[in-house]
Amino acid sequence: MLAAFVSSGGNMGQAKQRGTVEQRIAQAQAKIEATRPEKLVCNGCGADVTTIHPVSTRGLSGVEAIWLGQCDCGQTTFAASGKPEAVQAFFDALGSDTELTLGSQSRDGSQHEIS
Repeated sequence: MLAAFVSSGGNMGQAKQRGTVEQRIAQAQAKIEATRPEKLVCNGCGADVTTIHPVSTRGLSGVEAIWLGQCDCGQTTFAASGKPEAVQAFFDALGSDTELTLGSQSRDGSQHEIS
């Protein structure tokens, strides 16, 4: 029975085929960074929010990236990308205990609409 748990050593696991731990971390960070918007537009006052930080999406199936920015007016602005139903579920959960103003914008922030 113990033999069932022993690797033959001939097949590398999927993770090892993608590189070292450091390489895989760098790949994951680059993938997230590629989704970073140039700026967020505050849904409260309409100002540009340029200091944007990534938020972990661990455990949020279908959500590829979440970005958070704090506007000078005090509003917190989030951006999320991924499968539309997963992104909507994230914002529904976020707004369940607080008043939430939803909007959408282009990646460069030039087009912005408040829902």
